[in-house]
Amino acid sequence: MAARLSVCMIVRDESAVLDRCLASLAGLVDELCIVDTGSVDDTPSIARRHGARMASFTACNDDQGRIVDFALARNAALAMATGEWVLQIDADEVLEAGADRVRHWLRSGEADCVAVRMKSGGAEWVSQRLFRRAQASTYRSRIHEYVECGGIAARDVGIRIVNLQDKRGKESSSDRNRRLCELALAENPDDARILFYLAGENRKAGKLQEAVEQFTRCIALGTFRQGLYRAMFQLGACHLMLGRWAAAMDAARSAIALDGRYAEGYCLLADACACSERLDEARRHYRTALACTPPADALFPVEGWAYDAHPRRRLAAMGALPA
Repeated sequence: MAARLSVCMIVRDESAVLDRCLASLAGLVDELCIVDTGSVDDTPSIARRHGARMASFTACNDDQGRIVDFALARNAALAMATGEWVLQIDADEVLEAGADRVRHWLRSGEADCVAVRMKSGGAEWVSQRLFRRAQASTYRSRIHEYVECGGIAARDVGIRIVNLQDKRGKESSSDRNRRLCELALAENPDDARILFYLAGENRKAGKLQEAVEQFTRCIALGTFRQGLYRAMFQLGACHLMLGRWAAAMDAARSAIALDGRYAEGYCLLADACACSERLDEARRHYRTALACTPPADALFPVEGWAYDAHPRRRLAAMGALPA
């Protein structure tokens, strides 16, 4: 007999996307536990129409009404759950595939927490979104929150959750993430995990020297081991964009030494070699990138362009496409 499944969500002004999300869960869920952090639109009525249990919770917000602690809100939703298992999903996501695989884990008892395939645009990674409630403690971190879960861990890429973000009329994800990272670092300047995420936001915003300093500190601290490859790669990408070819090559080689399965490191090394007129080396590394496939256990979004389009385009431009 399958265990009961609770879906735990936090929402705020999600009327444009919530119905789509909840419809994707139809027939799978025994209990919808939704915490609203301050909606002024029809979000609560949409949730109730789908049979959700609703709670209003604003202790996670600042005096301007902006969220300042996602973990606090997640824990409020988790506290509402009564099912043996919990599925975490956001309003701007949908369960694209794998309802039957979710049911398998509820019936089998083979694991206590399951990492599922996540998709957003062209990026894919795995994230622990399905877990046995008795094995979960609490969510941690103001931003990019995570739940600590004990027991047997598994991975099921047959379960796919897709992010279909809609930020119209809201604070942008980048602005919000930077704001919360800065709050977290004010509390703990040596939080390598938060330094990693803030550096990533600064890289996307074009604040490359700030990103270099933050990635460098994150790597030096060495306490965010699961993000180390990604930090090395992004550090090298920043150096490349700043015209620092040798530093980019050093970072790329360090990333490849950590994990040689990812095409991103080889593309970065090839790009830096090409910029340095080391063309034979560049061709060799582009070919290696073409031979890579995205690791199934990637914890962070892989760069889809690195596995085909970019190295193929660069090799063609160099007159060196493989046979």
